Amino acid sequence: MKVSLHSGNETELQADAEGLGIFTCVSVRKDTHCWSEGNLQHWFIWADICFRRPVYIMYSLPRVEVEPIPAITGQKAGHTLDRKFKVDPDTEGILSVKSELKGQGCKDSVLLSNLDFAESIFRHHPLSKAMSLLVKGEWQCVRIGSAEDIIYTITSENNQGRLDGCIYCEDDVSESDIKSIHFSMHSCQDEIKSCFAQAKEAVNAKNVEVVKIACNRFSLTYAIRATPEKMVTIKTNCRFKLAPISVEGLLERKCWMAKEKAGCKGLKAGLDHLINKYLTVPDAPKSNCKFIIQGDGEIAEIISPCVSNKPQEQFILMNTEYTGIAMYPPSWGKS
Repeated sequence: MKVSLHSGNETELQADAEGLGIFTCVSVRKDTHCWSEGNLQHWFIWADICFRRPVYIMYSLPRVEVEPIPAITGQKAGHTLDRKFKVDPDTEGILSVKSELKGQGCKDSVLLSNLDFAESIFRHHPLSKAMSLLVKGEWQCVRIGSAEDIIYTITSENNQGRLDGCIYCEDDVSESDIKSIHFSMHSCQDEIKSCFAQAKEAVNAKNVEVVKIACNRFSLTYAIRATPEKMVTIKTNCRFKLAPISVEGLLERKCWMAKEKAGCKGLKAGLDHLINKYLTVPDAPKSNCKFIIQGDGEIAEIISPCVSNKPQEQFILMNTEYTGIAMYPPSWGKS
């Protein structure tokens, strides 16, 4: 059933009820035919269905409290906080917000897509009752939840979902403020030292007021509420640790890259080139080596730790204009 809410005293509904046909148009006075009970909102509606037999139907849906807002103008000059929904940002809450917006005829496909992305991230997440979620679309923004200390924001970046978080701390940012659960909805790109570990390390110093860590399509900022005087910024590198290097391990990283760096065609081409070499060229090194792949303005490293006192072999894979992917040096010695 599609429900369209308006600011007046009436609510228009269109529905397809099993066995009853399609309601052509239903007009319901909210003050006499709608009431709340627990987490449900009930509608007692009168409908003139397609074969013109009037019926009464009671329809229930999760209750959504909406704060009044100005009408949406449709201008795309910038994002404005158009709606505030006082539900938890979990599966039920996010999907009820999406249903509400679609029922109102929302045409912002980016917003609706980002709501789906948000639901996939925060599905049954233990933070859902302690956080608020901002979801940006092409020209609209909705807020789900009423918490003020933990706020996550979902946007689109190169046709992929992006997640940014802000967590407010008392006084200075301390090591106890950095919790792994704040990072749990993210797949870190650094297998040598995770973004969580780097954030912990950054706040060992005293009087840290703001620390921001950026990792691929994710960032998290810990901050005091007062205006800070200094900020510590950390940016992770894409580093894969394989011990030993194997075709299976390279294929697993290729799958990760296809999901988390879908737009990085140059990096994926370099990784494909390396996988092909491991499949076709004998004596491929298994340890004590590093492969540096450059493409799309980024660098990815594949590192196998040293197991002896021998110097580490290094290889660079680049996407050149004339020859495509090439590796330097072009061959390896026996490991």
